Amino acid sequence: MEQTDGELMVALASGDRDALAILMERHYRRIYRVALSYLRDPDDALDVVQETFVKAFQNAGRWDARAEVGSWLTRIGINQAIDRYRRKKRRRQSEEPMDDGGDHDARWSDAAPSPEREAIGRETGARIARALRVLPERQRAIVVLRHYDEMSLEEIARTLDLSLGTVKSSLHRALHRLRERLGEGRA
Repeated sequence: MEQTDGELMVALASGDRDALAILMERHYRRIYRVALSYLRDPDDALDVVQETFVKAFQNAGRWDARAEVGSWLTRIGINQAIDRYRRKKRRRQSEEPMDDGGDHDARWSDAAPSPEREAIGRETGARIARALRVLPERQRAIVVLRHYDEMSLEEIARTLDLSLGTVKSSLHRALHRLRERLGEGRA
């Protein structure tokens, strides 16, 4: 019989590293997606996943059994992503370099979009990323969880330990700010 996440957390709190491996297997994809959508750097996102599970191992004894394990881990991941983002911002690192595409350049395949469409897509993605960075951290986290990780508003409220009303109003304000920024071309 498969152990529940809660049972695994109890085992983890007593030092069972096998429990950590199972939890990682179950939850790393979601944490990676959230971190990647927040940071826009695959290497940084992988580091956040690793840091998240290190923190989970270190703090397993503090986990509240009433809390959902997936939400608890996601919240740790969001906090790790925010910390990493702040550290990078302080160091004033430049934007991520464009991927060279490796040995195969998709631009030359028949199914690839035209170079113009690719340029527009990159430009649009960069504008959205810049607009997201301007949002306050809570609003940014809510937008990322809702639109990149496709969480329900209720899941976001549990994950961030906020009321449903706060999540709804923050999402509404964030989307309004994004529309304004993107509409003005300032992003």
